[in-house]
Amino acid sequence: MKFLVEYTGVSEQRTLIYDVEECSFDVEPTVEEVEFDIVVNKLNLTVTDNGKVVQVWGFSGYNEWKKSDCIVPQSQKGILKVTDKLDYGLSYRVREEDFPVFVNPQSGWVCIGDPKRTGQTVEFINNCIAVIDKNQEFVSLWLKPQSLPDI
Repeated sequence: MKFLVEYTGVSEQRTLIYDVEECSFDVEPTVEEVEFDIVVNKLNLTVTDNGKVVQVWGFSGYNEWKKSDCIVPQSQKGILKVTDKLDYGLSYRVREEDFPVFVNPQSGWVCIGDPKRTGQTVEFINNCIAVIDKNQEFVSLWLKPQSLPDI
């Protein structure tokens, strides 16, 4: 699956939350117009009809997160797009196996993927950063919800 980063200076204005009782991420307000979903572990990245990723939601059990001192990469605000032509109404996994999940309790950032790999970094939703490598493939997703569970 291929991704495109466009730097616009603006990201989706949504609030990222983590619901401890449901062990899940979500954004507010919710987007209703969905073309398809991209799945990273058990998280859904909602994609609209123009290929733009506009929402993050889904399960991520914090008891499986590994404590780390990982540092969020520098990023610019912009748009994350899926360039593949995918069928409406379906979900597509980025890769078959799950990515490891790391959390830095001091900074409040959660990294799904490899925190050390680099590439183009884009903040496509407030406090949601994607890293895309030179082959236009997904490397990691960085999330900083309003609050984290006690870890």
